[in-house]
Amino acid sequence: MEVESSLACNSATISSSLEPSKFPLEELVSITLFTLMNFIALFTRYARKMKLNEFLREKKLTTGDDFWFQDPNGDPMGVFWLQGVHMIHCSYNSLWMGQIIQPDWDMFQSDHECAKFHAGSRAICGGPVYVSDSVGSHDFDLIKKLVFPDGTVPKCIYFPLPTRDCLFRNPLFDQNTVLKIWNFNKYGGVIGAFNCQGAGWDPKEKKFRGFPECYKPISCTVHVTEVEWDQKKEAAHMGKAEEYIVYLNQAEVLHFMTPVSEPLQLTIQPSTFELYNFVPVEKLGISNIKFAPIGLTNMFNSGGTIQELEYVEKDVKVKVKGGGRFLAYSSESPKKFQLNGSDAAFQWLPDGKLTLNLAWIEENGGISDLAISF
Repeated sequence: MEVESSLACNSATISSSLEPSKFPLEELVSITLFTLMNFIALFTRYARKMKLNEFLREKKLTTGDDFWFQDPNGDPMGVFWLQGVHMIHCSYNSLWMGQIIQPDWDMFQSDHECAKFHAGSRAICGGPVYVSDSVGSHDFDLIKKLVFPDGTVPKCIYFPLPTRDCLFRNPLFDQNTVLKIWNFNKYGGVIGAFNCQGAGWDPKEKKFRGFPECYKPISCTVHVTEVEWDQKKEAAHMGKAEEYIVYLNQAEVLHFMTPVSEPLQLTIQPSTFELYNFVPVEKLGISNIKFAPIGLTNMFNSGGTIQELEYVEKDVKVKVKGGGRFLAYSSESPKKFQLNGSDAAFQWLPDGKLTLNLAWIEENGGISDLAISF
């Protein structure tokens, strides 16, 4: 009956010219587990009514269980550890579901204790970002780190996958492994490191439960080579860079890294995270000037705010979407910095941080044109 109801609901939606933007994986699971005798007949009906091939090619599927505000079994710590379980499900299910559809990491609530933890993962999931807040229960400061004023999102251009050192490990309750997921932006890569330790499946109790002894700080390493640059044609050239700038979004620090340098060390508190933005460093013309745009640091996915980037000799042209603090690495102070055709007051520090405050201009669709000359 559940499957029949699902068919009727989604068929009616499509027949009325309304295209659903998401489709729950649980419904496909229900269909595939439906009694074997009825499977062929049912799926024939399903494919006909839903135009399934076209649907899967165009749409998204949720790749994890629902967001749980708290533990339905009454564990007060469930408000924390259930969030890591959700994140693990989405990450590892994306390994195979991502080959077929765009993984959808589902909603969360912006006023939840772990809302920031969820927001960090949604920022680099490459899929839709949406919340199911109660009316009047919104953390707009958090939402503004995810979504532009026009409702669009600085999305990654791929779907997130666990780094290789996370495979066949247990980031939920081995007291050792941090979940690391990687993705691409148009002009850089990103790795999110999330401490999901503290819960897991108990075969005796036959349910997920908390493991308090695992809910503690965990250390990990992060390296640019953990981004699988060759997995998308548009990103492959970035994996050949000689040098990268690494920006830690939460710590707000910059590091240099090469493919052969030592990895960065980090200790992550329970239910917290760090986002590492990797941007190839460009040498301008025949000079020794080095430059790398990072994006808006007030957005979780800083690199996703860079819309266009062009290097011409000793000039750099950047289109940035959004309002806030633009950050780039520049080995020298620019001779000229223009914003939308007019000279702009920028700040350059000896450590290479080049910053400029950008306003959201509705008439321009939130796009700022930056022209930097050396």
